[in-house]
Amino acid sequence: MANLSSKYCTMIYNLCNTRNEDYVDTYHEVAIIESTQLFKFNHLTPEDQVLDIISNLPDTAQAFITDLLPENIRVSGQTKITSSGSLFPVNISFTQTPQDKSILELLQTYNNKLVVVLVKKRGSSYLYGTSEQPLTFTFDELNSNNHSTIKGYSIKINGSGYGHSKLFESIEFNFFNRGLALQLAQGW
Repeated sequence: MANLSSKYCTMIYNLCNTRNEDYVDTYHEVAIIESTQLFKFNHLTPEDQVLDIISNLPDTAQAFITDLLPENIRVSGQTKITSSGSLFPVNISFTQTPQDKSILELLQTYNNKLVVVLVKKRGSSYLYGTSEQPLTFTFDELNSNNHSTIKGYSIKINGSGYGHSKLFESIEFNFFNRGLALQLAQGW
């Protein structure tokens, strides 16, 4: 009988929410990468390989990174059961400000393109989409006569895939330094 009871052992976990300001669980940055710029990977690719692909983008990669306005991003994902298995629809939306010609031109180059999205929190990053199952990027202008309303661009990224988002401790991009060097070189 002793073996029977150990076979049906119950695991109980006690989880506590953290309320320390050092661990604020809000998104603060988003990176958008054209899926055609990435080496092929899907939801079954090992996480260490995906991390290497995302953090070491080629010099020619088309990507942009932006800080998010506080509490201005919505990320929703759910499991959808179909006859062929489980799908994981993803909807991401946020506002980009201000309305500026260079921002508009950049957004137009991504409009209706297939992308992979990395959303960062403090100490963690969530990857949505894969190069084999990317998400679709679209945007709309936000205009209003009301002075207190945000004006800019509403960015929407949608799609479905076979796997959940991938969670990483943290991802650093190799093109941060290149971008800074490029800005400094253009300023001289």
